[in-house]
Amino acid sequence: MTETYSFNDILVGQMPAPTEESVVRREIANEIRQLTERLIRVDADTETLAQVAAGLRQVSSALDGHGKRELGDILQRLVAGQASRQDLLDMLDFEILTGRATPLSPPMELWLDGEVVRGKARFGLPWQGPPGRVHGGVIGLVMDILLAKTQDFFQGWGMTGTLNIRYQSATPLDTDIELEARVVEVSGRKLFNEGRIIVGGRDVVVASGIWICAGGDYRWKPAYQKAAEA
Repeated sequence: MTETYSFNDILVGQMPAPTEESVVRREIANEIRQLTERLIRVDADTETLAQVAAGLRQVSSALDGHGKRELGDILQRLVAGQASRQDLLDMLDFEILTGRATPLSPPMELWLDGEVVRGKARFGLPWQGPPGRVHGGVIGLVMDILLAKTQDFFQGWGMTGTLNIRYQSATPLDTDIELEARVVEVSGRKLFNEGRIIVGGRDVVVASGIWICAGGDYRWKPAYQKAAEA
């Protein structure tokens, strides 16, 4: 029997096993991430840098003539409950900051722990703002993604309506950070949530937000309904 997926099958940290194709895509992304880190202010001569540029042009040209799979088509199959495992991986593996097949990931890992979204990350030089610190705009993106994942407790999904962030202290580079978010209240189409970044057991960033459901009201998934009513 062919396995199929729908939007309700998407949960933080519970992706299907990668296909052979996705394994290779993740390897490519990891190599690009490492290259990006090494290139920042690398103390190399011009000849070496020119060789790297030529090599990268050759790598890029290997993809000439290949089209892209349409995200809209994948979303339609997910809505219909007819998406393939590769469809689901094609969407989740390329999410910014959390996608395992995109170089735009630190990586940042998120998962569900009971009624809480938890996560971890470690940001290197490409994410730097002040010396030795993660850029404040990057932190804003982190909190937007983190709080958005509280929607995984619900049927229905939406977009950020309000996001309030308080930077209590700078978030250091090259340091393991912890992430945590939870639902505060649900009222029709509005989902109220809060989250924080923790370093060394101390809150460095706290945030609160309101998400607006794209169609109808937010409804708890059956697996979380009893916990919500307790």
